[in-house]
Amino acid sequence: MMNHTDEKLFAARPVWAWHPARAEHEAGYTLFRKTVSCTDEAHYHLAVSADNRFNFYLDGKLLGRGPLRGDLDHCFYDEYEGELTAGDHIFAAEVVVWSEAWRWSAAPWAEMHAGGGFMVAGYAGPERMELPGDWLTFADPGRRPIPWKDAWKGGARIPAPPMDEVDFSKYRADWCTVPVPEGEWISPFVLGNAEFRDAYQTDPDTPWNLMKRTLKQMKETFSPVAEILEGPESLSIRAGRLTGSCPAGRHTVLLDLGRNQTFMVRFSGSGGRGACRLAYSETLFDEQGHKVHRYPGTLGQKGYADRLRFAGDAWRYESFWYRTGRYLELDFDLTGPLTDVELELSFITYPLGPFREFRAPEDPVLEEIYRVACHTLECCSHEHFEDCPYYEQLQYAGDSRIEALVSYAVSGKDELGRHALKSIAASQLSTGLTQSRYPSVFKQVIPEYSLIWALMLHDHYHCFKDETLVRELLPHVETMLNAFERARLPGGLIGPLPGWHYTDWVSGWPSGCSDRGEDVPETILNLFYAEACIRSAELETLVGNSAFAEVLRTRAERTLSAVNRQCYDSEKKRYLDSPGRPDWLSLHANTLAVLFGAVPEPERAGFLREICADPELKPMSLYFSFYLLSAIEKYGTPEELRAHYAPWEEMLKNGSTTFPEKPGLCRSECHAWSCAPAWFLLRTEMKDHQPKTR
Repeated sequence: MMNHTDEKLFAARPVWAWHPARAEHEAGYTLFRKTVSCTDEAHYHLAVSADNRFNFYLDGKLLGRGPLRGDLDHCFYDEYEGELTAGDHIFAAEVVVWSEAWRWSAAPWAEMHAGGGFMVAGYAGPERMELPGDWLTFADPGRRPIPWKDAWKGGARIPAPPMDEVDFSKYRADWCTVPVPEGEWISPFVLGNAEFRDAYQTDPDTPWNLMKRTLKQMKETFSPVAEILEGPESLSIRAGRLTGSCPAGRHTVLLDLGRNQTFMVRFSGSGGRGACRLAYSETLFDEQGHKVHRYPGTLGQKGYADRLRFAGDAWRYESFWYRTGRYLELDFDLTGPLTDVELELSFITYPLGPFREFRAPEDPVLEEIYRVACHTLECCSHEHFEDCPYYEQLQYAGDSRIEALVSYAVSGKDELGRHALKSIAASQLSTGLTQSRYPSVFKQVIPEYSLIWALMLHDHYHCFKDETLVRELLPHVETMLNAFERARLPGGLIGPLPGWHYTDWVSGWPSGCSDRGEDVPETILNLFYAEACIRSAELETLVGNSAFAEVLRTRAERTLSAVNRQCYDSEKKRYLDSPGRPDWLSLHANTLAVLFGAVPEPERAGFLREICADPELKPMSLYFSFYLLSAIEKYGTPEELRAHYAPWEEMLKNGSTTFPEKPGLCRSECHAWSCAPAWFLLRTEMKDHQPKTR
């Protein structure tokens, strides 16, 4: 069935099972447990998966979180292996279903599922561990996911996972360590045989095509609370944890975590009838409702929160998925006092580190930019790259190219970059274009991002020389480039393709589109296409496809020639965003004309200097500044490159601890497309010019 070094792992055919009284898309937490008795020391080796997600425990200790995000054709299982002492041991899983994923529901967009299910294969000592066996299951009545709009004025269209509501009169935190009441836990219902991606059946029982996890588990490290900004004197911070008691009545406790971050919550105590809202925010707000990064300020009236209801006994809450923010507000409404309160947080991220050290003793602000850029990357790196951790948690190709390059430079590791390349390849549609983001329940196509994905493959090869990955993905790239070629107009430009023609968040560009919402050719898209052809031609030559490499180079030359004929305004001496529109001018199109070779090489340095000082050109956001910094690095001076770090320097002065979606008023305060300076700082300040990209 499976090629595996441990033949015993899949010696028996595993099945998927579920709680017999739970509907497949019913939102809620479903618990599973099995007791294993060992007369002597014993070895265990298990494969575990679930739909939607699971936390897996041994004797109350967390073994791992899973499965790795994927889709039904890439349904990952985790492996757990270790030793058991003589005696009884409890294997247990907490499985969440975040409801059916339609746009206005509580389901996260990056989770692609078919409905509730749980799968275990393997052994523990002499016992096989496949379901149903003597596994027991329980539909937890004390904990449920709640939509953002119900959590705390969070709005309805939020792609991130929902919050929790816990009623401690019905919830037992020790369910995975103590004996359970007879009759409450029942045998699970078998859904069907497990199917494996490398061994398809002609008529499969279940929709999940299993494959082994391809990334490490996320890393959790203790994260101390920095300061109590508001709250009763009975609470204090000890060893980085909030501890103490809280009297009956209404109380608000406002905590500063020291920096914006992604974290898991562990909150426990005794007594206290009443309720508590745990609200999370990336910033505070002043009296006018403007964001501020320093106290004084309030949490405002929008964001997300968990809701807890106390029953007078001992209680413990742990978040199932990570939360994001710098500020945490506990809003208590108690009819009885709380005692033995302890709040502990752990920073959670993909294990990218350790990071390379960067030193600039003569310009220490660059060291701070580098540090915050690396932290921003960490906060947007979990089971895949993310655009932002607070709102969307989606892996976009445009963002991921920058995140991948920065991760290659600062850590020398490529796991997440490789994962992004393969994920986006798996999203390819029958049109040939890839989806803009993946995994995602909702299909979205940004044609420009398909081309950027091709550039990502070129980036990866020049960083890691992995010809095997090139051979695997290059056919997908060829199909995608052919889709663009089919859109070529008689005059030589690539015309509009179906999808969202997003380039950058620019004032005056509806929905971030340089075509201003009109069905016209875009200079920027054509320049990206030419560059994708040039870079892909290099990879075609590498794998021996010299004939198609020449085809791609010819396509690129034809496209650049058409751009120079139709998109360059000889009077303004600038490239227009679209032919015949002299009022459509942007730094974007003109920068790419330099970087991607439309401007003759002897003129590039001077032309770049001119456009950087031209007030008529639409400016870039932090995201697209990556391409401007690339052009300056190649054709400008170190002094000019340093001057263009000014927006990041200003954000630090304003108190940012992660870099946002864009400077000033914006939605997301942590957006990894803004971490690009770390890439350039290592390459220029430390004279590290490998790998080369443009």
